[in-house]
Order: sequence, then C-alpha cells, then structure tokens
Amino acid sequence: MNEESKNATHRSVTDEFIDSEGKKQVRSTNIDFQTLPFRHIEAIQNLPGFVGNKELIDLIGKAMGHYEAGWYSEALDYLTQALERMPELDPYIFYYRRICKRVLAIPLTEKEKRYEEERKHYRSRLESLPRWLWWIVPKVKNRIRCKWCGRYTQFIHPDVPTFGFATYENSCNNCEGMYPMPSWMWDSPDGRAYSYYRMSFAPENKQFYDEFLKDYKPEPLVENSRFYKK
Repeated sequence: MNEESKNATHRSVTDEFIDSEGKKQVRSTNIDFQTLPFRHIEAIQNLPGFVGNKELIDLIGKAMGHYEAGWYSEALDYLTQALERMPELDPYIFYYRRICKRVLAIPLTEKEKRYEEERKHYRSRLESLPRWLWWIVPKVKNRIRCKWCGRYTQFIHPDVPTFGFATYENSCNNCEGMYPMPSWMWDSPDGRAYSYYRMSFAPENKQFYDEFLKDYKPEPLVENSRFYKK
C-alpha cells in the first residue's frame, strides 16, 4: 500500500454533512459540534466487517488511547496493524498515521530524551501499582509532543477555544501552531472539516490549510485558505 492511498486523499468535502438520520446539516454549527463526538466514531464503526471484529476494535481502541496520550510510536503500531487487517480504514486513519510519522521523524533534544525517560518511568510505576495507590507516585509535568513541530510543549486540552485567533491559549510553546495536541476527534475527517469551515485556525497557520487542501477538495473554500496550495 502507498504511504497514503488515493482513496484516503482528494475526497470531496462541502460545508454540509449527513447526520446519523440521513439528514443534511451545516458544518461548524451547534449541531455539528454536539454530534461530532459520536459521529467520528460511528464513521469507523459503520464500515462493513468492523463491528463484531474484536481484534480490530481492540487495535483501534488502543490506537486512540495512545494517540491522545501522545505515545506516537505505540499509536502508529496499532494503527498500522489495524490497517493491515482492514485496508478500508485508510480514509479514516491516514491523518493520524501521518502525524505520528511526522513527529517520530523529528530528533529529540537531550532535554527531551531525559523527559521521555522520566515519563516512561512514571508510567511503568503506575502500571506496577493498583489504581488506588497511584497517588503515592510523584507526578510528572504533563507535556506532549506538538503534532506540528514535534517539540514537547505543555499539555493543553484540545477543546480549549481560540475563536479563530492565534493566541497562546491553545498554541505550541515552540512553533506557536494552534491546537498542537493530538486529538482523535479533531484530527478525524469530520473534526478537520469542522475546524476548516469554522475557520478555527487563523490564516497564518498555513500548515493546517495546506494539509486540508491537499487531502480534500473543499467546496466552498473558506477565506483563510484561499492563498494556500490546492
């Protein structure tokens, strides 16, 4: 299989979507936002042969958990295993795989290597204890590698709003890219489309618009993306 199959990219996206009842709805509205948490999961569950396949459900569940925790290597491994078992998953998971590969290709600094060891040690100590004893393990500052530049940055909940302005409320400390945290929902096809039509990213966040235009053919275009690659 190619790096990203042709079926996964250059798909048409409009400012409307079909809800679970088969009705047309407008993107970036309250209905879109309120239904997105289960719609992006349903998109995978509705694939023929997925429901009932315990192995695939387990792989995607583990991929989701590790991806959102910023464990890119483990997430990529589970995603790759799932894709090998069901190639039809590609349009729904190719972007997660791209982010994992991009981040993992960026060398760590010595300081980041020490932090990773500290984080792994913290994780192994938690796993060795019953949950009710986790409070005795000294906490490690929660930092996650930015999905844009690969540098470690402070954890920011992906849902912290910016209202389309490039502020430090939800930006990487290093590259200042908006919404730097890996998010299974916001990095899904429907999540990205919501962000695109809401213009959640300021115009200067070129990478988001470049990638979205590369992956999809949005009609109509939003103003923030008109000068970027198509």
